[in-house]
Amino acid sequence: MVGGGNVAMDCARCLLRLGVKEVHLVYRRDRNAMPADKAEVHDAEEEGVIYHFTTNPTKLVIEDGKIIGVECVRMELGAPDASGRRSPAPVAGSEFVIACDMVVPAIGQKVDTRCLGADGPAASK
Repeated sequence: MVGGGNVAMDCARCLLRLGVKEVHLVYRRDRNAMPADKAEVHDAEEEGVIYHFTTNPTKLVIEDGKIIGVECVRMELGAPDASGRRSPAPVAGSEFVIACDMVVPAIGQKVDTRCLGADGPAASK
């Protein structure tokens, strides 16, 4: 599982409830910077989610056409970025692999509505 928001918490907890033996959640910043509700983070951990904080996935490890792992790198938190959050930077030589048979990207996304005009969908009505 890759992400740190409420969707990542929901996905991780659902996977455990569906019988997945281990759910590892990779997040590139520390626990305090996670956008998920603190109660969700705590409850997911109580249910058995294994966290890898200050860790970023770098590539999928594929063998015979199947995923067998995700390569990650440890991150260190540097100076705050424009939003005030500390910017993560990779730690050289800290790469490692988490063995897995599935990767769920549960990261924030935003729709690019620039093609819809200045007023968005309402402009076409």
